[in-house]
Amino acid sequence: MDDYYKILGVEKGASEADIKKAFRKKAHELHPDKGGDAEAFKKLNEAYQVLSDPQKRQQYDTFGSAGPNMGGFGGGQGAGFGGFGFGGGGFADIFSEMFGAAMANVQAEVQISVPQAALGDKIDLRVGGEQLTLDIPSGTQDGQAFVFRGKGQPHSRGRGDLTIIVRVAVPRRLSKRERELYEELKKLGR
Repeated sequence: MDDYYKILGVEKGASEADIKKAFRKKAHELHPDKGGDAEAFKKLNEAYQVLSDPQKRQQYDTFGSAGPNMGGFGGGQGAGFGGFGFGGGGFADIFSEMFGAAMANVQAEVQISVPQAALGDKIDLRVGGEQLTLDIPSGTQDGQAFVFRGKGQPHSRGRGDLTIIVRVAVPRRLSKRERELYEELKKLGR
């Protein structure tokens, strides 16, 4: 099954506005009338239809599907446990299957300065013995998330994702020159 969040290029906790913005951007890139891939556009539209509807999104987040004939508890169609892979492995396998990937996702925070947030920068990080470079675009906001796919904890189907949350550190004390620069920016309306 396709990962709708990955298709749209957003985090699982993305807001409705972020989902809409990501959809519009990708739809523009993938639209068949503009030379894009028709199959990828179809999948993008399917992902947006589910994630933009709060009820379908909750169902997708809970069961991994949101269609009318989804697996899970069947809704009166057939045996009913198709979506969970109940194959005699016991409850440990069931919970591993359901929560393993989610538990493998890792979140961390990194502090950056106001100039780094405003102008952009590259920061080298060491996570789990692996060297990563975080490319901070200009205009980065406090609390903005950056995802490194497949850099989280290992689980039965691969590795989870690493999400880095950027925290912009506003200085408590300023040198005379720093104060002058901030005052100048203030006068410019920034």
